[in-house]
Amino acid sequence: MSDQTQSLGFSFTKCILFVLLGFSGGYSGLRFAYIAVGLVMWYWYKYRKPKAQAPAIKTEDKAKELAKAPHKVQDDQFERVTCLTVFMENMWPYLRQYLVKFLKQKIQPKLRSRSKYLRHCSFMDIDLGTKVNHMRVQSDLEKKQIIVDLKISYDAPVKVNIGFFERHVATVNSIKLEGTFRIILAPLMGNAPLVGAMTFYFPQRPELQLEWTGFTRLLSIPGVQRLTQKMVVDKIATFLVSPKHITKRITSKFDVTELHFKERKNALRIHVLGAKNLVAKDFITKKSDPFVVIRGGGKTFKTSVISKTLNPRWNQIFEILFSELPGQEIVFEVFDRDEARDEPLGSCKIAVSQVLERKCINKWFRLEKVQSGELHIKVETLRLLSDPVKLDKVLQLNEQIQPPKSEELSSAVLYTIIQKGRGLPVIRPKKSNLNPLAKLQVTVGDTVKKKGGKKNNGEPDFKKRMQFLIKDPLGEKMKLKVLNENNKILGSLSVPLSNIMAAKDMTIEEWFPLKSKAKNSEVLLKLQLRQCTGFGSGFGPNPAFFQGIRFWPNPCSELNQIRKCPHREYPPYKVPATDQVIVFST
Repeated sequence: MSDQTQSLGFSFTKCILFVLLGFSGGYSGLRFAYIAVGLVMWYWYKYRKPKAQAPAIKTEDKAKELAKAPHKVQDDQFERVTCLTVFMENMWPYLRQYLVKFLKQKIQPKLRSRSKYLRHCSFMDIDLGTKVNHMRVQSDLEKKQIIVDLKISYDAPVKVNIGFFERHVATVNSIKLEGTFRIILAPLMGNAPLVGAMTFYFPQRPELQLEWTGFTRLLSIPGVQRLTQKMVVDKIATFLVSPKHITKRITSKFDVTELHFKERKNALRIHVLGAKNLVAKDFITKKSDPFVVIRGGGKTFKTSVISKTLNPRWNQIFEILFSELPGQEIVFEVFDRDEARDEPLGSCKIAVSQVLERKCINKWFRLEKVQSGELHIKVETLRLLSDPVKLDKVLQLNEQIQPPKSEELSSAVLYTIIQKGRGLPVIRPKKSNLNPLAKLQVTVGDTVKKKGGKKNNGEPDFKKRMQFLIKDPLGEKMKLKVLNENNKILGSLSVPLSNIMAAKDMTIEEWFPLKSKAKNSEVLLKLQLRQCTGFGSGFGPNPAFFQGIRFWPNPCSELNQIRKCPHREYPPYKVPATDQVIVFST
């Protein structure tokens, strides 16, 4: 028997095994996640193990090539896996049953609770088609984790009838979903089941197309169908598009809050400096009224509008906290301000991983999807310090480099870990058998963050992490409220950030008493403060030495426009002589 025949026979045997695995899993009621994890582990082992027949020198060359390769998902990096396709075809009926239950038992009650007008909305008849047409896999091994990217191209007829008062109103006939779905298996462990948790999300927003019937007259209005699809994708993005993600614990002994990408440890300062050669949208003046929308880390910012120009200068600064979740990007979208509808002038994006690696990116970016236009962006990583003596210098420098149109720059980052409580009052809901809940609300300055409820038995185990950008830690407080499911206060406290500044290593971890009706109510907190400043040696030259010159921070070690900056890939930003800009090391 030839080698080719043996190979085909072996591949056929593997496919049969995965078919049997799919049927046996569905028949026995085994959770889909366990089968998926086993499949991924097998795939990683098969394609990552070194081949004994390969020469050692080729292995070394391949390792060098892989080390140089950028960590970015490309179409040509995906490999078709026949076994995975066969596996998904046989698992799809059982996954389809789960999705139908999910829509009726989870999504339908949430829709009804949103508005009194949706109180009788229901999914009457659901058929999600026969199978997923295509699926491709790309795996990447990092320290104590496996990253798997599934290239999803789902285009299938479906049937989802939507009605009110059990009366049919509209139907979704087909769904087309395209995008990359990422699965992270981490951390890898030496004991069964070998992986502590599974995290999944879309690194970028997926493309969605829905084909509706019913609502015919409404959907015939231009833009309404596109708006409907955008609303659905926006809803998906609120919990499943980076940086949002879902983590499912596989072993009960692992604490998912310990995953390295769960905390936003990286502070980035984004400078939107200017643009040139933008497209003219006003046919009369041959100009535009441009502004920039910045999206990243779950935040959205917008610059001011510069009227009637194709070469605007914004000189505005924004700050965002990022976690180490792979695949995050900062997206810049340029628009022309219009009373009827803002028109796009192009977009560009920067990978967060590149900024973290290079510390600073300062360049002109060519705008995509337009004939002309470039955007001048500088993004720098802020260095985190634990020396309270340097706070005055950081505040002074921030005041000197802050542009007129930007908000006050941050001087510190507050890391808050709410671990658990004890002695909390337990208020049971009236006319309900549900367990009482304890929710969290943390306020620092103008920022308010809320976290979902935990079962309140008097000692709720929160394990929640929050991060805040701080303007002036000497004058701000961290305020915490513990609420029940009806938003009634179970306890509250206030901690001046100056107390954290005075603590050893600017860190406090202890039980804090709550102001509560119950006696001895406490919550265990870990509060850590870190000052943030640009990378470089010291804090740069004294700006007072240069009279009448505006300064901009740059983590590069050389003065831009005087010496060549190692991070500048394009010529320096040209400005009028009357408003000279010198960028210096901070």
